[in-house]
Amino acid sequence: MKIPEFTLRQLTYFVAAAEAGKIANAAVEVGVSQSAVTTAILELERTLGMPLLDRHATGVTLTHRGHLFYQHAMKILGAVEDARRWPFQASLNLSGHLRLVATHVVIGYFLLPYLGKFRSAHPNVEVTLSELTRPECEEALITGRADIGVILTSNLSRPDELESRTLARSQRRLWVSGNSPLLTEKSVSLAQLSDLPYVFLMVDEGERVMRNFGRPLGFEPNVVLRTTSMEAMREWIGLDLGVTIVADTVYRPWSLEGRKIERLSLAEPVPPLEIGLAWKHEGDLSDAAQAFADYLLQTVPRSEGAA
Repeated sequence: MKIPEFTLRQLTYFVAAAEAGKIANAAVEVGVSQSAVTTAILELERTLGMPLLDRHATGVTLTHRGHLFYQHAMKILGAVEDARRWPFQASLNLSGHLRLVATHVVIGYFLLPYLGKFRSAHPNVEVTLSELTRPECEEALITGRADIGVILTSNLSRPDELESRTLARSQRRLWVSGNSPLLTEKSVSLAQLSDLPYVFLMVDEGERVMRNFGRPLGFEPNVVLRTTSMEAMREWIGLDLGVTIVADTVYRPWSLEGRKIERLSLAEPVPPLEIGLAWKHEGDLSDAAQAFADYLLQTVPRSEGAA
């Protein structure tokens, strides 16, 4: 069987278009003409024998197969980026115990691929990973029960006692069903959401952050569901039973049952979710913790999670 042949350029342009939602914006992002992006994606679709994008008046969205291929494309481009940015001088002799803490969303949607690559590069480092709430992570770092954390640094409550470095920022946007009448809007104001059924994702302080942001603007959501289940939230949105505002880090365009989920920009400047490293203020990092921090700072793209 002949293996489909495609280029890194085609993958790069396809990913840019999928993330931007518009060919014009993707062209600006990668620094080429719109026609170059369009041609590359059409060539890629012909090579694969399937449409990857739905074209419509307001831009482009991933097809179901396009979403599946997007995941593979991201892995390929990520491996290429690792090869470019990681100098292959990590010592296989590095050893020690790395006590790592992270929050729910960070573990599930950000950390594990990087941790897997770090462990492959440093097989003699013993890693203990604990999932804790953000306050529990801060306490573990400050009291010395953990060496370093990967947490939502935008939510830190004890910044005077912790050092932190931002790794990635993820924009918060409005999630609606593929049938929502709001899809005709270029952006949606919080006032337009006041009477709509609203869903809160009850992990990593999602409700607290949104209420702190919305309260000064007079936004009081009509809450119909609170859930800790990401898939329950996606299905609820896909069924057009409500809307929510969540960071792009956890976005997927389909529910488990294949119902379409769209994202819309908000008229108000919603603060992004920030994921970063944290460790005890004026604390000395172990060799293993320092190597892990250096690895993430070198390899994580700043736009991570903006898909």
